[in-house]
Amino acid sequence: KIRCLFRSSWLCGCPSAPSTAEGDSMASAPVGSAGSPLRVTRENFYQSTQNCRVRRVQKRYEAIAEEAKHNNRPIAVEMQRRGFADFKAFNKSCPQFDLWCYPMEFAELGSGAVLYFHFLTLLAILFALIFLLQLPLLVTYSGENWLMGWQWSTWTNAYSTSDPCECIGRNDGILGLPDFPEDNAYGTSCRAWDAEWQTGLPPCTIAPCAHPGKWACRQWCFASKECPTKPHADVPSLTNVHFHGLVRAYSTCASETDEALVAGSCTGELSEDVMFSEAGAEFGRRSSIGSHWMTPGNFGPHLAEADWIPTIYIICVLLVGFIVIVGHQRMILTDIKVDANTISPNDFALMIRGLPRTATDENTLMEWFSRNALADTSADIVKVVIAWDVEEFRANIMQLKLLRERLQTLAPDDPEVKEVKKQMMDISQALNSASPSQASRLQGSGLAVVIFRRQEDMRECLHRFNTFWARRFYCDAVDASWLWAGNRFWKCGSLPMFPVGGQPACKIQVERAANPGDINWMELGVAPSVKYKMLAKTNGLMFILIAATFFIVYGLNRLTDVIEVEGDKSADGDYGFQALALLPAIFVVLMNMGLQTVARRLGKKEFHETKTEEEFSQAWKISIGMIMNTAGVLLFLHSTPREWYELGGLIDKTGVMLLTNVLVPPFIPLLDIKYRMNFWKRRKLTDKVLDHMNEVIYRCAPQPKTPPEAQELKQVTGQIEWFKRNAFEPSEMDAPRRFADALKTTFCCLFFAPVMPMVSLLGFVGIVVQYAVGKYALLRVYKRPDKPANCSMALFSVNLIKAFGPAALTVAAFVFLTPSWKDKGLMWSTLTTTAVISLAIFFFPMSLVGRCFRRMYVDDSTGDMDYYKAQYMWPKDMKYHKDHFLYAKLPDSVNPEYLKPGTSAAVALSDVKAGYSAAAASAADAAATGCIRRGPALRGGRVVEAGGAAAEGAGTSASAGGPAPALYGVRTSVGGTPSGRDDQPHTGTAPSVVAAPIPSPIVADVLPPGTIGATETVVIWEFQVRDDHWKQFAADCHAHIESKYQEHQTRGGAKRINVHTSGMQLSIDFGRMTQMKTDTHKVSAIRRRTS
Repeated sequence: KIRCLFRSSWLCGCPSAPSTAEGDSMASAPVGSAGSPLRVTRENFYQSTQNCRVRRVQKRYEAIAEEAKHNNRPIAVEMQRRGFADFKAFNKSCPQFDLWCYPMEFAELGSGAVLYFHFLTLLAILFALIFLLQLPLLVTYSGENWLMGWQWSTWTNAYSTSDPCECIGRNDGILGLPDFPEDNAYGTSCRAWDAEWQTGLPPCTIAPCAHPGKWACRQWCFASKECPTKPHADVPSLTNVHFHGLVRAYSTCASETDEALVAGSCTGELSEDVMFSEAGAEFGRRSSIGSHWMTPGNFGPHLAEADWIPTIYIICVLLVGFIVIVGHQRMILTDIKVDANTISPNDFALMIRGLPRTATDENTLMEWFSRNALADTSADIVKVVIAWDVEEFRANIMQLKLLRERLQTLAPDDPEVKEVKKQMMDISQALNSASPSQASRLQGSGLAVVIFRRQEDMRECLHRFNTFWARRFYCDAVDASWLWAGNRFWKCGSLPMFPVGGQPACKIQVERAANPGDINWMELGVAPSVKYKMLAKTNGLMFILIAATFFIVYGLNRLTDVIEVEGDKSADGDYGFQALALLPAIFVVLMNMGLQTVARRLGKKEFHETKTEEEFSQAWKISIGMIMNTAGVLLFLHSTPREWYELGGLIDKTGVMLLTNVLVPPFIPLLDIKYRMNFWKRRKLTDKVLDHMNEVIYRCAPQPKTPPEAQELKQVTGQIEWFKRNAFEPSEMDAPRRFADALKTTFCCLFFAPVMPMVSLLGFVGIVVQYAVGKYALLRVYKRPDKPANCSMALFSVNLIKAFGPAALTVAAFVFLTPSWKDKGLMWSTLTTTAVISLAIFFFPMSLVGRCFRRMYVDDSTGDMDYYKAQYMWPKDMKYHKDHFLYAKLPDSVNPEYLKPGTSAAVALSDVKAGYSAAAASAADAAATGCIRRGPALRGGRVVEAGGAAAEGAGTSASAGGPAPALYGVRTSVGGTPSGRDDQPHTGTAPSVVAAPIPSPIVADVLPPGTIGATETVVIWEFQVRDDHWKQFAADCHAHIESKYQEHQTRGGAKRINVHTSGMQLSIDFGRMTQMKTDTHKVSAIRRRTS
């Protein structure tokens, strides 16, 4: 029998795993049980997919970490003593988040995850309130129905303050009614032109009138075709009527004199009060939308007189600003609560810009900042990490990444694999051979990270170099005594400049540094000209793609218009166009998905100093593209008021477009399209392939006997890794895309709310759907994020709405309401008011208010936290001087992980150059393999190492003064108790450990326990017979008890079981660790130990 085990390490990029009966059947087998190892099956691979889901990890992990610190032993050992082989096994035992949980509960995913759902809540409240404000408008609009009037509307008078019904003083060659005497002045001024043909002759006697009535006696004049012709409900003869391209404006000339003339002249057949409908009269055709849309267009052009409706939109603009500002402050407080009692590396670090490129001596930098960071005293500087300029091999690294991405899409047996690998090898060799010459020319980039010993010193320096006087005039400032502390009101002397050649020369810029895992060290030194050139290139390409999709959607909409014209527009088929309108709407959904993919790829090609900036770039591109496709193309197609309200016009198409693009995209994350598209890769995992894997593993592991066997085993492990990473690993939820979807919904619904008040309700529903689906997808569909999300994306999105949301509503209210309003001056004054409000909101100092909130709610008790103590809270990769790829490969003697007060931490330039080749090779290897150095990151800077054991940021030696180090790649021969404490008093002796070869974590997650490299551990169950005496259970029930215990521990199995042994029936309670004889009801303690 082969007893061998691939250590059940951490699955690269998949930090959490739910436990299922199928996938954990092998994991629950007793360690050291006899029999042949279980086979690798397809279910193992599918279980690995489940092993990536989000679970409640942090609270239990921190409890184990605290216990490990208390017992003075590594976390990995503590986990093993609790019965978990490694972090992955521990993670499986953690419960899933409840779908109904409050977002604050999954704060361990980072404040960004919490704030995303707070951001959606903010938007849902905003749209709900706007809809409630618009309810009276909907009632008013539903009582009006003169949409036919828009067929004569143009841009000419839509926004003009002049009266469209005033006499124009011309008749355009219309000299009279048919068969009536002609008059060159006909209709040029207010006069009863149809009653006074010649003295003494009454109207309609020279030539018969088709519909005689009071209109023949009324005064009128010709007005432009913009003049409203809505039927007059009380006096039909006062109805204005279109006549040969002009309007016979009766309402313009109505007066008491006119009424007297009508009463005296219109008798007999002329006494009937009817509107003018003689030959030449135009009453239009029914080609408008239905009044059920409840739009301001229901009033018709130039007829609305409700002064309170524009006021509603002034309130809406104020509401948007108020909700966004309050929501922003709430997000700040939430971020503070999430990060409460946690200390991150950037709580001590500042990013410095503007240094000379020759500033490469860390000692000089540390001394200068120690003297000049603070105004009246010196600061204790722990370390300076220089952002070295590595331009010469940056391009090669990017090329390696592209080739790696290409390689991941290819099957292992694809002929192209060999060629891609050859190109990657050539680039790697070129990098290695060029390293010595590049190292000799190494220089700084003008940026550096300065790490302070105390947080309060860091905050004081940040404040000093970021006052108004510092940013505008590079001058220091002092407080005014009559204002709050730290106001820096008075300007004083110049700020210190960094010297060059012994003379002050360089003005520096100071900002809060990003956390180590967020910094793209290789891109910090990119020259601004190169960065802007690439930015222009990618944004230009994105613009071309947006324009291309814009015109494709434009063409599809025009095609539907042509089909409508050619089709039958009977009363029963008026809305048949809506089926055609779905075509461009669905296409927009697909194009938006394509733009998201392209924006993500373009964002990766740009140079960004942090990964957060890269996400900003992606979110911005995606948002612009989706808004243009969803709303911009419709406005471009239907730009005039007439086209807004016609059948198949802006209102109809916007309704279909928004209904599709607001409600459909939130469901797309449920599909995990990337995972679905990999189905063809999963189909390659045939029974024949599985049999081959098992045959090689069982024959060659753990130690191959011959080189061919070693090569076979290497190929199989690589094959397993490929299937795990490329075929079965789910995606990570795309943060830029989900924020872009919310922004698209927000801006589109805000913009169209004045013309379609119902879209505010649609926006509310869409945001609620996105909230519910997004929460389910995060907790049940996608893998756990590799790093905790920060608050930047949420705050960026809120600031974007603050800047442009009120402006969008202001412009939309003016554009869409003014054509319907009679008093244009009212609309212009409304525009002025809302514009002033929007500008005030735009310039509202959110950052200042945010700082005030932070001062009010941040616990100052952590202000004196010492970096030398805090450093033990973080793992190696979460320290700036170990995260930078040029520093990471330096030996501990030159660049120790743990820094000590009184000992210089400066690294000499010669040491950096000496380690350049190794660092370049490591960077090339990482780019070529895509190896994820970190495991899952938890809140507060905790990171779980990819090797499989949980890391608490402890170092390589307990003698450093911190907690005991986390040990990776070790296997204990002693099991642990489920409670995490020894059954016998702890003697202080650590368990014996032996080294074990650990394969790829990807492979280890698939192979079942008992496959490679195991040492036998015997589990013994005992019951207490006296106070100090324990006796073993009978041999026939050990395996059964252990199996049920493992089910209880890992899969929530029964807490109480029945056991038949030696002619007795026992009831065993794993919760209380007791047994009871069912016949006598005698209870005694039980315990589990290993040997």
